Order: sequence, then structure tokens, then C-alpha cells
Amino acid sequence: MAVYKKSAEMRSHILCTTEQLVLQNGYKKTTIKDITDHLGVPRSLIYYYFKDKRDIMTVLYQERFQNVDVIVSSILPRGKEPMVRLILKYLVFRQTVSSNPLFTEFIMESEFAILDPNAVASQIERYYADSRDAFAACGKSISSKQFNVHVHILEGVARALIMAEYYQTLTLTDWEAMDYLGKYSIMPTFELTEAEYHQILSRVFKLAEQIQHLTAVSKAPSIV
Repeated sequence: MAVYKKSAEMRSHILCTTEQLVLQNGYKKTTIKDITDHLGVPRSLIYYYFKDKRDIMTVLYQERFQNVDVIVSSILPRGKEPMVRLILKYLVFRQTVSSNPLFTEFIMESEFAILDPNAVASQIERYYADSRDAFAACGKSISSKQFNVHVHILEGVARALIMAEYYQTLTLTDWEAMDYLGKYSIMPTFELTEAEYHQILSRVFKLAEQIQHLTAVSKAPSIV
């Protein structure tokens, strides 16, 4: 039996190769064998670092999700305007992650409905901090059934919109996507009127312009 010593470099190679192959062939069609063939390593080495293909993609997804949080926090730190931040996070997620062909198939296969209760609880803990903040700001309990219902509805609506656009049964602007997300998940939960929600949405898109400006500046070549 082969004995390996874990290496940050090899782990990075596996992640980068998986990203390259998924973008090239799609998530469903990419196999562990494809990854090992591309790297020229035995399958046992891949399994030394990761449980399976989904585990590799989960790491890539979590890295991008954390980057979304960094981007949003550069404009609106956690704790400030929790409701605005909640929607802004979804907007940036849509623009940078769910619209990325690297993740679309993976996201569609990660439904809460197919996860066990422990996995659902782990997902909520990892990805729904902003929902918890919004609940706290509105005086709502995150230990209530209402919070779990909110998360499941938000998850379901967001995923349905991603799938509809992926299969080209819907074409939505960013504003339309956030508007539908709000109408069917945010407004009912937080008892917001359409006017109140649109006021939040206007604030979100103004902040998004700042993010786009900062991103453009950071990518601009330095002038010597």
C-alpha cells in the first residue's frame, strides 16, 4: 500500500486540475480517473487528500463563497445594515459564483432535499450567517422553526432561479433575480412591503456599483 506525505502543492494541483476539467467537460462528466490521468498520479493519491469528486468541488465552492464574503465586507462589514448585506451577498454570489459554469451543475446537485439532517445543519451553519444576522436585527429567533423555513425557502427559490437560467427557460437581469428572490423568500419572512424591499434593493445595487469599481481598480495595471 502506498504511503504519502500530504503536500499543500499537490492539494493545490488537484484543485486546479479539477477546476480545469470541470470547466472543460462539465461537473457530471468529469471523473476521478480524468483527474488522475491528467496529473499522472494514482487514484489512491487523490483519495488521500479528498473523499471523492464532490469533496474536491466543495472545497473549491467554499473558497469562492469565502471570497464573496470578503468582497461584500470590503463595502459593508458584517453587523451593518444586516438586511441590505443579506441581499448584497446574494447578488455578488449570483454574479461571481452561481453564474460561473464551474459551479452550476454542482449547485443544482446539492439540494437540501437529498441531504441528511446533520448535513443540512452544517450547511446552514456555514452559509447562512447573514440570515442569522438579519433575524437577530429584526428581533426574530434563529432557533425557531421560522428560521429553518426561511432558509429552506430561500435555498429553494435561489436554486430554482439558477436552474431555470441554466436550462434557458428564464432569462433574468440581476435586478429581476433579486426582486423574485425577495418577493418569495425575504418579504414574507421579514414582513416587508414591496416598497420597503425595493428601497433595500436600491441600496444594494448602489453598493454593488462600488464593488464593481473597486474590482476594476484592483485589476487595472499599475503605471510606472
